[in-house]
Amino acid sequence: MPSAVLLAGGESKRFWPLKEKGVFDFCGKSFLTIHYEQLKKSGVHTCIVVVNPDTEKNIKSVPVPDGLTVDYAMQHTPGMGSAVAALETFLDNDPVIILNASDWYSDRFISDFFEKSIGKSSLAIGALKVASYFPGGYIRFRNDQTIEEIVEKPKPGSEPSDMVAIVADYFPKATDFITAAKKYGSSDEGGFEYALNKMIQSGHPAHMVEAGSEDWSPLKYPWHVLSVMEKILQTIEKQDIHSSVEIKNNVVIEGPVIIEENVKISEGTKIVGPCYIGKNTIIGNNNLIRSSSIGAGCMTGFNSDITRSYIGANCWFHTNYVGDSVICDNVSMGSGTVSANLRLDDGEIGSMIKGEKVATGRNKLGVIIAENVRIGVNTSIMPGIKIGSGTFIGAGLIVAEDIEEKRFVFEKDGKIQNTANSKNATVSREEFRKKL
Repeated sequence: MPSAVLLAGGESKRFWPLKEKGVFDFCGKSFLTIHYEQLKKSGVHTCIVVVNPDTEKNIKSVPVPDGLTVDYAMQHTPGMGSAVAALETFLDNDPVIILNASDWYSDRFISDFFEKSIGKSSLAIGALKVASYFPGGYIRFRNDQTIEEIVEKPKPGSEPSDMVAIVADYFPKATDFITAAKKYGSSDEGGFEYALNKMIQSGHPAHMVEAGSEDWSPLKYPWHVLSVMEKILQTIEKQDIHSSVEIKNNVVIEGPVIIEENVKISEGTKIVGPCYIGKNTIIGNNNLIRSSSIGAGCMTGFNSDITRSYIGANCWFHTNYVGDSVICDNVSMGSGTVSANLRLDDGEIGSMIKGEKVATGRNKLGVIIAENVRIGVNTSIMPGIKIGSGTFIGAGLIVAEDIEEKRFVFEKDGKIQNTANSKNATVSREEFRKKL
């Protein structure tokens, strides 16, 4: 079995306000843990994770399962080509499979990719058929349907095919690609594809392994958390409710769910799967939980509706509507606060990324909130808004613009004030929780 490489050295600037992708939790596991377990299940024994100086500490803190050996390669300059060049001292002429640590792959695709690539003399490139323009690398085929080149981000309408390359690549000799990446892959944008094209042009044949739309999802922008969450929730096949879970009267649980230990579900609540509810969470009276993931230690108070949303650990709600939203750890919403998730014209929701408005591809998208945020009562948050960590938002506001980290937003004399926040939202609420 060849070694596997997980590329985790990229910057996460477009993922703001959320934390690093590799350590982002899904259903109680970090994204990197999900990759580790998938590789181990596929028979991989050795994995190399490419990190950068900013991600190294958090990536190395993720436990490695027994039976898998993990090494870490340091990437010092941006770009996937530079990430491959960093592998020089770790790999030799043996085969290697390269995957992206910030992409989700189905078990089915990983199994299919391994079967159609390992042991072959040609390169293998994973690809996805797209129905509309995708800002990625498109495959140009020769007449015999072998791969001629990858065309990185062609102009809309000039795509050479409807197949987009994803980061799932097999190389019969790792050193061949490392040499090409060192020579041709230094570009921050498209260096990986340029080095790959140079290999193909120099006589290395390449074939495609196709993924279905249900087999792959990128984690590039913060709203992609919802797509990955949906894919992972879809893998829940039955109801798995821990024996310690306390379920009160008139509770309805439909469809596949995972409910961890010591969860309490109060009267009048309905849970519609697929759902995940983490340990020690309290689900209040008359809640509606649909197609969502709720982390450990949360409190969803009376009459809350959480729909198609990702909720981190230790979050607090009370009479809230949270739809199509991403809410990280230790966020508190005051009673009556809602996240709007639909425009009045039902149109596509945009989001500001690095000063430019980016189409999200979604006509339903709520709020995206980083960790340690508190929001007062009866505040309304418009679709697609992002809120940075450590921010406090006062009562009765309409939040229609992104808010940076560590801000205090409130109304005074009829005007919205946005000042630096000196308050601490990280103080534990465990004693308060025990009283409940």
